[in-house]
Amino acid sequence: MTKDLIVISAATPASPGQALARRARFELPRAKNFIEKSISEDTRRAYTRALLDFFSFVGKPPAQVSAEDVIAYRDDLVKKQRKKPRTVNLKLSVVRAYFSYLKAAGDIELNPADSKLVSVPAPPEDMAGRALTSEEVVRLINAPDRSKAEGARDHAMLLTLARTSLRVSEVRNLRASSIVWSHGRWTARVKVKGGRERTIPFPKDVKQAIDHYLKQDAVRRQNLHSDGDDAFIFQPIVNYRTLEFDKALSARHICQIVNRWACLAGLNKGKQTLSPHDLRRTAVTRALGLGFTYRQVQAMTGHKDIRMVVRYDHERGNIEENAINFLHYDEKKEE
Repeated sequence: MTKDLIVISAATPASPGQALARRARFELPRAKNFIEKSISEDTRRAYTRALLDFFSFVGKPPAQVSAEDVIAYRDDLVKKQRKKPRTVNLKLSVVRAYFSYLKAAGDIELNPADSKLVSVPAPPEDMAGRALTSEEVVRLINAPDRSKAEGARDHAMLLTLARTSLRVSEVRNLRASSIVWSHGRWTARVKVKGGRERTIPFPKDVKQAIDHYLKQDAVRRQNLHSDGDDAFIFQPIVNYRTLEFDKALSARHICQIVNRWACLAGLNKGKQTLSPHDLRRTAVTRALGLGFTYRQVQAMTGHKDIRMVVRYDHERGNIEENAINFLHYDEKKEE
């Protein structure tokens, strides 16, 4: 069986595959290629964690894993670890995809995690995440102090998330050169899942907010040589741990920023904290509420499957707007 493992390198101790190679007691074939199929560092880390978790549980190399092993892993997640259905489904989907990758390569004959062999927990009927009201969005994006570079950055980033519906990975990877003037309007080139690139319209108010932030942060960027066309737009203002400033904000840092201003704006409710993805949900729900079609919103979000847009619509269960309220067979009303 062909091996394709990540080699441990002292120069990259935090590489996504290193923990996989270090902690596994047996070799995982083609692990490196499978993990690095995604261009997203966050996704690669998630894949690594999921594979580590699964193979640490079963204690067997891939060729020896059976459907019963996968079922035992699923039951452990549900009954003992009490993981939420979405978490269980995510972990199982990574395991299933890895075995599918091995099967396509001819390394195994059967995918033991195939959904026909291993059922997955049904997702809860209540919708995940939140969709903010317009008033809540305004409170959130106006919370940072824009007279300072850090506040201007946070305002611009929150506005970008809420206005464009971009994913965290797409926002954090925006560079100065990503935003260009084309066909009489500002546009942004965005790298999405799978390595594809798409061009989206870039709202004027978002561009102005980013320009204001870059102006506020210009001296720091020049002194630290983290400016220029190829520079990431959203950078850490301070980074005492690595002293690297010419890099993008991490996904975790962006989550902390959103949560910080959500707290200040009074939007966090008990244990339910606002996440960057909630702003994506908010954009979808708001757009559909304004009367845009699912096709139009799909063009905004970049989803390949229009059904994903439907899942993001937090107003689709709104009784007041239900079509039953407006359906009639009275010819006089039609006149």
